[in-house]
Amino acid sequence: MLQKCNSRFSWRLAAPSCVWPETALVNCRRLARTVPEVGLYLLELHSCLAYGPDDLPQKTYGLAYHLHLPLDLPWRLGGDTVYAVMERLLDMTAHLEPWAYVLHPPAEAGALADFVRAFAAAGRDPAMLLLENTDTASPADNLALARELGCGLCLDLGHMLAMGHELPTGDPALAAKTAMLHVYSPFGPEGPPTGRTHLHRTLPCLSPEGRDVLAWMLGNLTPKTLVLEIFAPMHLVESLACIEAISDTVTPPAAGNPA
Repeated sequence: MLQKCNSRFSWRLAAPSCVWPETALVNCRRLARTVPEVGLYLLELHSCLAYGPDDLPQKTYGLAYHLHLPLDLPWRLGGDTVYAVMERLLDMTAHLEPWAYVLHPPAEAGALADFVRAFAAAGRDPAMLLLENTDTASPADNLALARELGCGLCLDLGHMLAMGHELPTGDPALAAKTAMLHVYSPFGPEGPPTGRTHLHRTLPCLSPEGRDVLAWMLGNLTPKTLVLEIFAPMHLVESLACIEAISDTVTPPAAGNPA
């Protein structure tokens, strides 16, 4: 069995809670043998609100947790309403003591600002809210929002490579704000095979350019968690071995660098 993390680096390895076509409970129980952290992927608001006790994991598995918030939040209703309809999810998962909440930011900056204010008014630290770069929100866009709103960053390697977005490597705030990395290989311009529901390939499929970007991130950033965002068991095993191999070629950031 592979080690749970590379002790030369500060980050913990994590996997998503949907590697097997089973409940999050079953996924987390299995993943506890391999990684020290799991991202609980609550991607569909209404179906996740319907979860019962047999769907959600227990804190007793010895895992750290973070949450990936729903992708279908009703931003057209405003940020205050979005927080109100989503708050029950946070209450349902409070027993897991998640350290972070990953969010795909909406196109409307005002709605995001209202959401963050409601998040803070409920006693939650905005720094725990990590803005993930997407097809429409670049790392530079999110860095500006994170500075303005007091949030952190989740840098998604696959989205960045697929969209041709650049990292703002000359901005020292990038290291200070980046708390998490999502790592996988995106599909090329031809797109995924017919019937494929996830746009995430196993990490060994990374292009040489993608490996260079990942190596820069590992050598210059100090996230708390590195998520292998892979959704199939064998591909996760391959990606675990690949991240270990790439890590072995990189000098970790010096101790004391901002995280």
